[in-house]
Formats: sequence, C-alpha cells, structure tokens
Amino acid sequence: MGVSSFPRTAAALRSVLERHGIRPRKGRGQNFLTDPQAVDAMVRDAGVRAGDRVIEVGTGPGLLTHALCETGAEVVSFDIDAELQAMARNLREWPGRVRFLVGDVLASKHELAPEFAAALGGPPEPPGRLLLVSNLPYSAATPIILGVLALEAGPEKLVVMVQEEVGEKMLAKAGDGDYGVPSIAVALKADGRILRRFGPQVFWPRPKVRSALLELTPRRPAALRAHEHRPFAAFVTALFTRRRKVLPTALRAAQPGLSPEAAREALAAEGVDARARVDAVEPDVLLTLWRRLA
Repeated sequence: MGVSSFPRTAAALRSVLERHGIRPRKGRGQNFLTDPQAVDAMVRDAGVRAGDRVIEVGTGPGLLTHALCETGAEVVSFDIDAELQAMARNLREWPGRVRFLVGDVLASKHELAPEFAAALGGPPEPPGRLLLVSNLPYSAATPIILGVLALEAGPEKLVVMVQEEVGEKMLAKAGDGDYGVPSIAVALKADGRILRRFGPQVFWPRPKVRSALLELTPRRPAALRAHEHRPFAAFVTALFTRRRKVLPTALRAAQPGLSPEAAREALAAEGVDARARVDAVEPDVLLTLWRRLA
C-alpha cells in the first residue's frame, strides 16, 4: 500500500480497524485519534521539520505517525499493542527513518522503560531537534510526562494531547484550586502552555471528557536536580495531604521530628508567612524550604 492510499479520514480509518477486527481496549486507555485536522494541527504547532527526531508514544492507527513522517523527520513510534501497531505498519510503505517499537514506555509508575529512555537520550545532528509529539493515553499521561521531564537531557519540546483537566492541573499556579503535586513538578522543570482544546469528536470512541494540546519546554538546567526528584516529590505529597493546614503544621507532618520552633524559623528564613497554607506557596519556595530542612 503506497503513501497516497493512507486512510486519511476518520471513516476510512475506522473501516480499516473494523476490517482487521481491532476495537479500542478500555483497559489500555485506547481512544484513537482519527481526525486529520486535529493531527495536522498538532504537527504544525510542534513545528516538526526535516532533520528532527520525533518520539511518539502510542502509534494507534498511525494517523499521527503518518503526518509526522510526511514532514521528513525521523520518527520513533512506541505502542504497547503489537497487533494494533502491526496494522498501522501495513497501511503504507514507511521510509527507513521511521521505526516502530512494541512495548510499554513505563517500567513502573515512576520510572521510564529503558528502551524509551534511550530513545530520548540523544538529539540528532544540528539543526535537528529531539521532540516528543504524542496523543498520550489518558491513564498514563502524568507519569510519562513527569518521567520525561526528569531526564537530564531529554526532548527540546513536548507537544502532547492529554485530558483537559490533567493539562490544567499541570499548569496551575499557587493559589489555584488545581495547584498540587503535578503543578509543582512541572513548574520546576519546564515552561508550559495549552495550545489548543479539543472536543470528544476527534477520537474513536468518543471519550466523556475534553482534551488539550499541551506544550512543555524543559528548562536546562532544571531547578530540581536529578537525585532530588523522588525525595522532594515525597515531601510535597506529604505536604499536600494537609493542604488546608497552616504551613508549620503541614511541615511538621511532612518532616517527622521537626519542632514547631524549627518549622517557624525555616519559614521566616524564606520570608514565608507562617499563617499561609501549603497551596499558597510557590514551587521554588517549597524547593528551598525542603532543601533547608533536609
């Protein structure tokens, strides 16, 4: 099957999937992106060009993979579903610069799979860039994004489709109702914005929620150092289980053995009002507080 015959409409893609007896699996969080205009918008917003190396999580029926390939970029596409990816591979003749890898990109909830991490480990020859452009599975989007941002040297930019609520939580600011652990983890590692919002109609089957195209540009170097990710995340998680408590109380719960006096002294040293609550404190202040206490 040639390039020109790639099924570039939602109806044609769904027909191909049904002919192969493939239906979305709820257990794998599969909602196939079948809208060509949405896919073209993703590729255009990511600015993908020839010479770039693009990592894709979730080959799906291959519509995004095809659009990325048409830019002339090198593409490495991962999917956990071998049968689905095999179908996508047979929808056209793919050039050698497109590779398909079967496997889970997560080794655990908090760790990237080695093969996926390796694919993100080195940029192409300049002026090519390393990018992550994906329609991420809803259930795994947060650990994938946080894992990629934790890499010492990872993609220059992430442009990813996520559940709208997840995108808003990741970009929430101190004082916002959605501000929490993901917001802080992202804020210390990247600059982000929502590029577009999509309704359920761009997917098959249609999810019950809206989606957002999220752009994240990692900072180099990140404020949070590699060895600090896990202990700082544990500290922040403990704090936010008491997000409605005043800071001295929350700090003592997150740092067992900390005296009330030491908690107040640490806050005073950082210029933080001891009457403030956890969800009012900026990410960089929480980081310096943790370093002081640790």
